[in-house]
Amino acid sequence: MDTRRISFRTVFGGPSIPPDFIEELVRLRNRMRSVEFQYDFDLFVVVGGDITVVTDPTGLRVPRVFLGRRTTTAQIQMNSADVMNASDPRAFLFQTIHSTMVELISRIADRDNDFDAVDELRKIEFLVLDGIGEPQ
Repeated sequence: MDTRRISFRTVFGGPSIPPDFIEELVRLRNRMRSVEFQYDFDLFVVVGGDITVVTDPTGLRVPRVFLGRRTTTAQIQMNSADVMNASDPRAFLFQTIHSTMVELISRIADRDNDFDAVDELRKIEFLVLDGIGEPQ
């Protein structure tokens, strides 16, 4: 089976986004690049800020699964107020990305009988575990 990866394209909505938030997203993106998946995950991440204001709730938008190409795409919007007021940027990012990935994995599993959703979920469980393997 082919090895597939996750890719992030990110738009930051302004200079007032806390630097910790940007640093954590870069760290997460770099860590997830080494994870091997059964499908390619192409995520467009919009981080709301003071210039690009996102007022819709944080979460998944326009998810699509392409069985023939073994690819899924989606947009993740992060509400500007959520971003600016996040007391723990790492926890906020990890939870947001985790819930998005769970939804996408579920959508693939609904359409592809050969897809091992349990294995894919195992690969992303670090997003809801702290450094010693305990739930956050």
